[in-house]
Amino acid sequence: MKEKNSKNSQVSNPVFLRSESASSTVVGAVLLLAIIVSVFSVVRIGYIPEWKNDAEYSHMNDVWEDMADLKSKIDLMTIVLASDPDSSNTITMNVPFHMGGGDVPLIGTIKSSGTLSVVNKEECKMKVTAVSESGNWSNTTQYGTVSYSSQNRYYVDQDFTYEGGALILSQGERSSMMLYPSIRFSRAPANGYNVSIHFVEIAKSINSPADVISSNTGCFLRLTGKKFKPLYDSDKDSLGNISSFTLTINTDHPDAWELYLNETIIDARIKNYDLKRPTNNSVSLTFPSESGGKNLNRLYVSKTIVNVEPGIGI
Repeated sequence: MKEKNSKNSQVSNPVFLRSESASSTVVGAVLLLAIIVSVFSVVRIGYIPEWKNDAEYSHMNDVWEDMADLKSKIDLMTIVLASDPDSSNTITMNVPFHMGGGDVPLIGTIKSSGTLSVVNKEECKMKVTAVSESGNWSNTTQYGTVSYSSQNRYYVDQDFTYEGGALILSQGERSSMMLYPSIRFSRAPANGYNVSIHFVEIAKSINSPADVISSNTGCFLRLTGKKFKPLYDSDKDSLGNISSFTLTINTDHPDAWELYLNETIIDARIKNYDLKRPTNNSVSLTFPSESGGKNLNRLYVSKTIVNVEPGIGI
């Protein structure tokens, strides 16, 4: 009987062996997971924002090249149309646009987006007034704008605006003219200056709804050069007896225009002029501001009329 109880006692008390290798595997897995989480957190907090910022900066460079291409193609249209102003032929070109970007493969695939708009506001206009012995001449044109506004997640937002033949970059409350319009001051053979003013009119009904595309994919602008139109030539229209002119620009970017006009005048070494800001959103240049000294020999004013239509897809 005792022998039987002894056997039962031996069966009911099993011995559990401790596995050192299993414990090490679990601890190692936990530590590895902790390291992976830590590395991912460091990358996500410290590196991904910087990578995304660099990617969006690169995208802004792409947009800048798209806007510069827009101006370049309109300038080319102007040259072709000006070679035969009486022709009824039109010129059509497409400008592809990179609307969104800033994505980083695998770790940051979300793209920033942008808005491309074509609009003609009544308050955005150019006025040229010429004063001569045979009478005054004046022309006012609503020039229209093509603009791109970014919606970045990391890099600072920027706005690019093409207006009147100029390309302007805006960042916050500051704006700068990156590519210039065609306003030229050149010395005449005699004592005086020849002035040429050429601007671009976006053919769109005033105050009509803007053509707007908001996207993070590609789109394009279809440009149709309609006409080169001479507006005024003092040698023909005023028999060469012009005395002065005033150029007034109503714009959302008066600082950029004022700086450009001032630099243009200084480069031409002209001192007898008047550059002022009649209102918060306008700039006015008069040359010459008074009689005497280096005067105005000739004034030539013209414009190119271009139709701009946005479309989806490249």
